[in-house]
Amino acid sequence: MSTPRLAEMLQANRAFQANIDVQRLPKRAPETMAVITCMDPRINLEALGIAGFGADGSGNSDVRIIRTIGGRADVRSLVIGTFLAGINEYVVLMHKDCGCCLAHSKLDVIRQNMEARLAPDQRERLGRFSDTEFAEWLQTFADPYEAVKTEVEMIKSFPFMPTDIVVHGLVYDVGTGAVEVVVEG
Repeated sequence: MSTPRLAEMLQANRAFQANIDVQRLPKRAPETMAVITCMDPRINLEALGIAGFGADGSGNSDVRIIRTIGGRADVRSLVIGTFLAGINEYVVLMHKDCGCCLAHSKLDVIRQNMEARLAPDQRERLGRFSDTEFAEWLQTFADPYEAVKTEVEMIKSFPFMPTDIVVHGLVYDVGTGAVEVVVEG
């Protein structure tokens, strides 16, 4: 079932394809750095010198970007990034005013909304979680500064992570565009 938003996206894609120069589309290139950041569209990677794409489809950065809710790393990305793509330096970029912080303070709202939309057997499984377990399962956090420290430690202590991997932890201020180094790898 197509939605109005999907129809808009497909129309935009047709316009994009009409304007691109296929010779300028980015090619797969080796790069040793990846940024793990939040999926929040307010995260402007140009704050780190990572240029966006041009209207013709061209790209000016080889830095790999991994976007997840809250900027949390997942095992698949770490293994494939490190052992196939050759990443040896990660930047964990979390941010102020993150939805994971809001979620951490609104676990009851999330639970209520889930109960309203889930099937009975799914609701029964949801009821087994304590608030602490629920927060851990959702990987929410109250403070992005503490969360970025925890995430850097998690990545470095991952059982299959090489000991020479470099992991930095930064916090981005969506209100000012400033970036603070919390952990320098």
